[in-house]
Amino acid sequence: MNIAEMFDKKIDRDIKGVIKVGQHDQENIYQELNEYVVTQELSKHFREFFENYRKGIEKPTDEMGVWISGFFGSGKSHFLKILSYILENKEVKNRKAIEFFRDDKKIEDALVIADITLAENVSTDVILFNIDSKAEYNKEPILNVFLRVFNEMQGFCVESPFLADLERNLTKKDLFSKFKTRFKEINGEEWVEKRSEFIFIQDEVIDTLVDVNYMSQEAARNWAETVKIILCPLKTSLNW
Repeated sequence: MNIAEMFDKKIDRDIKGVIKVGQHDQENIYQELNEYVVTQELSKHFREFFENYRKGIEKPTDEMGVWISGFFGSGKSHFLKILSYILENKEVKNRKAIEFFRDDKKIEDALVIADITLAENVSTDVILFNIDSKAEYNKEPILNVFLRVFNEMQGFCVESPFLADLERNLTKKDLFSKFKTRFKEINGEEWVEKRSEFIFIQDEVIDTLVDVNYMSQEAARNWAETVKIILCPLKTSLNW
């Protein structure tokens, strides 16, 4: 018998040496969940996390936060990514994330499984990202990065929080789809492709806002002027 035959899984299979946030394909996710080993130490962290998460579900509070600390290479990112799969109730190859831990006996503590099941059954939006890759410049305020990533997740403008607010308000009034359709009729191109060029297309944006009955001509013009000043403070101050 070869040594390789003594193992349940093929020893020559491809195993990712580094866990990356951007790996979203089914094969990578399945491997991460399938290969994940819950050690005795990790079992304590799962218990602590989901016990406190349950408290937040049973008694909603905004005083909730988790800090994962540890030495380089200790598995912080992997642990965080696994938590995101569970909270999102991720399904891969017809298996839900919790099944890898419950059915495969990775976690045998019934109380922890119960807490995970409760968390799984709560609708949760998960945004997993590397803050360094999302920051536009060194030492950018972390809140700015969070807002940009949040807008991106919702399909709103990433380049400008002011345009994202417009899109959000249009969505609340159930006018965003109508706005995008009308903008394409006026401009000829999709809104999401042109919104980063707001300075050059503001007249068309104004006409669109008026046509969908979101703003009057005067209000739309004033709004556009305000956004232009914010987006191009240097250009405006020099009266170019």
